[in-house]
Amino acid sequence: MPEVRIRRPDPLRVDAEAQAAMAVQRAALAATLPGLHDPHTADEDREWIRGVFARLSVWLAVDGEQVVGVASRDGDWLRQLYVAPERTGHKIGQRLLDAMLGEAAQAAIPVFKLWTFQRNAGARRFYERNGFVAVEFGDGSGNEEREPDVRYERPVSS
Repeated sequence: MPEVRIRRPDPLRVDAEAQAAMAVQRAALAATLPGLHDPHTADEDREWIRGVFARLSVWLAVDGEQVVGVASRDGDWLRQLYVAPERTGHKIGQRLLDAMLGEAAQAAIPVFKLWTFQRNAGARRFYERNGFVAVEFGDGSGNEEREPDVRYERPVSS
């Protein structure tokens, strides 16, 4: 079995890889947050992920030709970090986060920030193990899913 590689999207396969990344995100959310309100149609998701790939810094975890993880960054914000549910526990998320933190360090970003949902205990443990500290709790009124969330921050140099 080939080793999972962390790489940038392939410019010749960007649309297919964007759609595969969206499928990973949807599967991860369904597995970790049952019953989460999904405010978007499949067409809206396709358009959104194309914009992510066009405008943000994106890293993929790829096993052979299969996308098994995705992370994206917009300045000092981690916007996505999702791993296919059947691939969690294999350090893929850690490798994606490390790529994002390394890139943020190169960009001289002092503090890295992210939002996650309060009930996503696995994600919260992962971020806290990686030095992120909860700095704000929301009641869900600030996100489309209407799900209570938590904002985390950590110095990039940690």
